[in-house]
Amino acid sequence: MKLLSLVIPFVLVGVAVADAPKPAAPKTTAPRVARIEVAVTKQGFAPDNITVPANQPVTLVFTRKTEETCTRSVVVTVSEGKTIERALPLDKAVEIAVTFPKAGTLGYACSMKMNKGVIVVQ
Repeated sequence: MKLLSLVIPFVLVGVAVADAPKPAAPKTTAPRVARIEVAVTKQGFAPDNITVPANQPVTLVFTRKTEETCTRSVVVTVSEGKTIERALPLDKAVEIAVTFPKAGTLGYACSMKMNKGVIVVQ
């Protein structure tokens, strides 16, 4: 009985420690993604000059707002020799998630290269 009275407090302490709430893991925040809206209008891309950070994710959102242009798709130059092309349905936002690898001046254009925009990567 004496042994039992010595063991019970240790068991109770062990249960209390096991049931104690665990500290929350530190929260990690995802990198904030820049979102840049570009409209396709009768005059071309608006804006036709954007600035983005190098080596950070960016979402370019293109929306064609008119039928009165040749711009039915957009070609975004990501780096020398690498492009992303997407169709631009009327009045529908088209998102292009991209990371530009280094600083410089690139661009976006319609597939015929008649309407153009400049991307300054800093």
